[in-house]
Amino acid sequence: MDSDLIIIGGGLVGLTAALACAHKGASVTLLDAQDPDEHLKAEFDGRASAIAASSFQMYRHLGIDERLAGHVQPITDILITDGETGGYISPLSLHFDSQDAGDQPMGFMMENRRLRRALLEAVKDNPKIRMLAPVHITGFDESAAAITVQIDGQDDVIASALIAADGRNSFCRKQSGIGVSTIPYKQKAIVTTVVHEKPHEGTAHELFLPNGPFAILPLTDNRSSIVWTDTPEAIDAAMALPEHMFAAELARRFGNMYGQVGPCAPRWAYPLSLQMAEDYIKGRRVLIGDAAHAIHPIAGQGLNMGLRDAAALADVVYNARSNGLDIGTNLDDMQIWRNFDNRILAASTDIFNRLFSNNIAPIKHARRLGLGLMDKIKPAQSFFIKEAAGLHGELPSLLQ
Repeated sequence: MDSDLIIIGGGLVGLTAALACAHKGASVTLLDAQDPDEHLKAEFDGRASAIAASSFQMYRHLGIDERLAGHVQPITDILITDGETGGYISPLSLHFDSQDAGDQPMGFMMENRRLRRALLEAVKDNPKIRMLAPVHITGFDESAAAITVQIDGQDDVIASALIAADGRNSFCRKQSGIGVSTIPYKQKAIVTTVVHEKPHEGTAHELFLPNGPFAILPLTDNRSSIVWTDTPEAIDAAMALPEHMFAAELARRFGNMYGQVGPCAPRWAYPLSLQMAEDYIKGRRVLIGDAAHAIHPIAGQGLNMGLRDAAALADVVYNARSNGLDIGTNLDDMQIWRNFDNRILAASTDIFNRLFSNNIAPIKHARRLGLGLMDKIKPAQSFFIKEAAGLHGELPSLLQ
């Protein structure tokens, strides 16, 4: 065999899975359809991600935190409010601070391209990982002893197991005949970065509006990442606005909170949906990240679900190797370990989005009252903080 594992997909989850499994002693061949350097350009991906405390602990174990120096913004406060676009904001809000998390950050914000660069550098420096990109994969051949990936114009690659981290529209999942359940939301989201006059003090804001949440997430250097969720018609109209009118609309939504505010990066728009694979495992193939599950960005947990997949995979692979077992036929623990956690989180984000993204008067008043009551109940706050930080349940070793 060329390696213990073949990982298909050089995104954030695929890169992390390669490093996590190599950290546990496995050899990895990492394949991606795109040139890795294209992913590092500012115009390629303007998204930023909230990395949960447990996920960031894995990056400490892997030495990625040192490569991210100067590009990580700790989240020390979370403020959740409910209101109307550019108008009334309910005085009943829910506030979490670092004391609720044991005097440590509740998470860390960073731009995706910064994290991708750090992961790519670590992959290139790791002797147990061979990365081939860009490549065009033409098919798979699975036998009783191994799985083979056929690459156009190159030699086949053979390993004990194949890990599909190739995204929401996963080629590997489709080729494996694994079905998906999809719930389309009547929403799209704009993602961009803004610079503002006043400091954010490490506070993440989630403002629930009738058509969807408006999230303001702190970045370094008096900047914030914006995730603006609305109806497809409203998002399409906003994307069509000239720069000065788009900036004015953003400023209206911010109010006076951060002083003068203006975009400092391109804007992107994405349709939103909930998607869950019917199975994570088929034969010697495993789905992780968006190939297995994609959820609403309302809680910023989508990437963290994939990172927990990567950490769990590393432990499952390590246990098989250390006991002299065939990795590809000893992957069932991945399904058992991750399926329940992912489905609970997916259902929770779906319920929260439906509860908060409407303007029905009784529901609106009830949710505002609920936020105010929750703000007074410290045990409930501690539970939600630990859940958001990824600290509940049986944690893979790299998250501890």
